[in-house]
Amino acid sequence: MNSISKNKWLQFESKQNVNLRLFCLPYAGGSASIYRLWQQEMPENIQVCKIQLPGRENRINEQAIDSMEVLIQILVKQLLSYFDKPFVLFGHSMGAMIVYELARYLTNYTSYTPLHIFVSACRTPNIAELKTTYHLPNDEFINSLRQRGGTNEILLNNKEYMQMIEPTLRADLKLIEQWHHNDIDKLNCPITIFGGLNDTLVSPFILKQWRQYTNNVFKLKLFKGGHFFINDPSVNIASIVANTLK
Repeated sequence: MNSISKNKWLQFESKQNVNLRLFCLPYAGGSASIYRLWQQEMPENIQVCKIQLPGRENRINEQAIDSMEVLIQILVKQLLSYFDKPFVLFGHSMGAMIVYELARYLTNYTSYTPLHIFVSACRTPNIAELKTTYHLPNDEFINSLRQRGGTNEILLNNKEYMQMIEPTLRADLKLIEQWHHNDIDKLNCPITIFGGLNDTLVSPFILKQWRQYTNNVFKLKLFKGGHFFINDPSVNIASIVANTLK
């Protein structure tokens, strides 16, 4: 199916009778294609809007953004005209960090607020990242990616591919590893948290801390798998999101 958008930040299918938009943000090193099959899981009234960050796929020649503050400012400008309909936000890992910060900014500084946010495999902002890897020398950096998981071993060993994608991975990891603040800005919308029972990066205990970030309904859903359970077809996160929004 073709995605129709004049905005390079967004990919979505043209649909009739849309009354809810679902904006999806990827994990570090990921792209809009993570969500390529999500539209088919949604009811007719929901339009999946996949956010394509710079430095990947059709935007591979653009420099990735390594500052959360800068990224949120740009995203707000790019997405504002698409908030003409009610909307919800979904993000996995890095994408979840962006989702929370985007919802927080919109709530504090605009008249737009999401109806619901989905935070998947992500620590709370008041928990600092103790280990920084974005600045490591090449071999150590590759090894840190191997330990983190989510990157195919064949790709890790492909020097040409890694040379192309490494700047984006370093920028994404800098954004992740420097994301930390103690302000607990409570959102007014429901928060649904997804997590992997075997996730060594974000434990269920950490995920429960998100309860303090909403004045509304809080739900925690745990699945078999590690940090990248979102890529497991048997889990079908898209279907779970669709059922939550019905």
